[in-house]
Amino acid sequence: MKSLSFSANLFLVLIAILFSISVALLSYYKISIAERLKKLTLLTLIRASAVFLTFLLIAEPILTLIIKSEKPPTVAILIDNSKSMGIRDGLGDRKKITREIVEKLTKMNIPGDKKFFTFATDVSEKENIIPDSLTFSGGLTDITKALKKVKEISEKENVKSIILVSDGVYNSGENPVYFSDKMQIPTFTVGVGDSSVQKDLKIVDVIANDVAYTGMETPVMVKIESSQFEVQNVQVSLYDEKKEIAREKITLSPGINQQIVNFKFVPQEEGMKKFTVKIQQLPNEISYQNNQKSFYVKVLKGKHKILILSGAPSPDLAFIKRVIAENKNYEIISYIEKRGKDFIEGNFDFKKAEECDAIVLIGFPVKTSDVEVINKIKEIIASRNKPVLFVMSRNIDFERLKILSEFLPFRFSRTLGEEEVINLSITEDGRNHAVMDLRDKNHIWNLLPPIFKIRGLFTPSAGSIVLAKAKYQNFDSDDPLILANNLNNRKMLSILCYGIWRWKLLTAQNEEFSGVFETFINNAIRWLLSPAEEEFVKFKIAKNFFSEDEKVEFSAQVYSEDYSPINDAEIKVKILNQENGEQIGEINLEQIGSGIYSGGIQIQKGDYRYEASILRRGKLLKNFSGRFTVGETEIEFLKTQMDAGLLREIAQRTGGVFITSEKIDILTELISSQPNFKPEIVEKRDEFILWSRFEPLIAIIILLSIEWYLRKRYGLA
Repeated sequence: MKSLSFSANLFLVLIAILFSISVALLSYYKISIAERLKKLTLLTLIRASAVFLTFLLIAEPILTLIIKSEKPPTVAILIDNSKSMGIRDGLGDRKKITREIVEKLTKMNIPGDKKFFTFATDVSEKENIIPDSLTFSGGLTDITKALKKVKEISEKENVKSIILVSDGVYNSGENPVYFSDKMQIPTFTVGVGDSSVQKDLKIVDVIANDVAYTGMETPVMVKIESSQFEVQNVQVSLYDEKKEIAREKITLSPGINQQIVNFKFVPQEEGMKKFTVKIQQLPNEISYQNNQKSFYVKVLKGKHKILILSGAPSPDLAFIKRVIAENKNYEIISYIEKRGKDFIEGNFDFKKAEECDAIVLIGFPVKTSDVEVINKIKEIIASRNKPVLFVMSRNIDFERLKILSEFLPFRFSRTLGEEEVINLSITEDGRNHAVMDLRDKNHIWNLLPPIFKIRGLFTPSAGSIVLAKAKYQNFDSDDPLILANNLNNRKMLSILCYGIWRWKLLTAQNEEFSGVFETFINNAIRWLLSPAEEEFVKFKIAKNFFSEDEKVEFSAQVYSEDYSPINDAEIKVKILNQENGEQIGEINLEQIGSGIYSGGIQIQKGDYRYEASILRRGKLLKNFSGRFTVGETEIEFLKTQMDAGLLREIAQRTGGVFITSEKIDILTELISSQPNFKPEIVEKRDEFILWSRFEPLIAIIILLSIEWYLRKRYGLA
């Protein structure tokens, strides 16, 4: 249905009509009309029309075209196409049941349209859905994404109802119950599957350190859940990529039970290694897909060698050295100076110093320290990029310390040598730094006993972070006490106070302070030894395990040394088969923001490794490599019973109804009887502002041209 309306200033329109007629009559009133009445009348009308159009435009008229149409109501039908919908449970084969439901829905007679969608990881609209086309191969279930898709199309379509066919088990995206509050569209949920607990034995979770060390015992905790089994023993095994490396037995109990199995293994090789936990398969389990779970561990070099250099014996040296020695991952190489080149442990072994993984300077150098030894330490740090921990002492010699200044996160001047008693005050940066992390005891930093510092002007060097400052008699200051620096891929940490042994000894009777000193020293050494993060070039994979229908996503950030984003980087990622090294594919990450790049690839089930190269103008900035697995960890089988509670909640919150699969036939009546399930009148309005368009002007010109032509022809020109 169409209608046309005209909007203008009525008074001006009337004036325009009278004026136009007057002008036309005045133009022709002196001309004899005895024989030319019809011709003069035509000319008068043409001129009057031209003048009328001219004045009409002054009134700024608007021509409105209204088109009304009727949109039938639409039902959006969402079909869960994930792997869990392919389970055979106590009520039968979910695949068969779902296909029968889809068949009935295609034939459902409702006074409106039907739109079918399948969903799992993503959502796809199916114009002519065929039940047998459902594959039930989705590796994840995102119900909210499916609901969002419907909400999106409802802005254009007259969607009045939703039918959600699913087992109600979501494992990706936000909670669909919360999102359903925003839908405002009645959602009728059809539950597929048995809501009772199924007979199953599964690995719920595996907890292991992300990092382990060669030759060092590494723990793994496995959480196992069993349901509906009689008392019996089952075997749980831990495998590396070659063989079984550990085995435990557990006893199942009737009902639903969870057990923890603890493994310990010793990694033998460095690199990113894959491990798998497998549990024995039992007869009549609902699924064997959840009887194993894999995880990756980055295996680093075993014992780290820590070089400790001290200008003299001291309580700080003794306490710090003891904490480091208690850690089985560390081997201490210690040199305590007697005088000059003489050390308590004998001659300084430069070769051992070169082999160390970190250098700890406690009250070193002092006035008697040999310059040749200091210069050699400087050379080792510079050439081998060694991380350095510096701890201040009362007897430090600042002139000799200047030799090592480029490897310290602070600068100093006007050192007076006077001793001050101070307290420590942790900074906001410190609260968020790994070195100062006391877990749930971070408040203790500001409660520690007082310590000592040398009076002088100490300032952070470029790129340094102040983790703690000095507090003088409860007055905060800007004097740095603990500083960290990770610039140019070299880690530096400095403690500009001494007497920190007091944090251990003077709090020994207070349980609240237990372990604080040890945690701090271990944090410091661990931070120094952990691989230095490249500040300017970063690359990462979204996760280590992907489902088969997920994209393997990579991202990168590239900056220059002044932290300006680099927008012309070239980032290539090669995907190789882990088993034979064959290249499977290659992608170039695309820029998605300032200095930010992203990209992904979808590949088949298997173990893979990636090799990424980040270049700029042909120059290699950095290489990255790692490993990932596609399609092995089946999250879809961790929960095998239908979640009737979730489906019922979605229906209730949206004004719909929850039904089980055998009651599918009542949907036609439920949907058709809704008060709002009716056509929608859509009005499309187009407005034409005539005074701003060229058509009226052309009409005026044409009318005046016709008048001129006729006047010439009639001999009136």
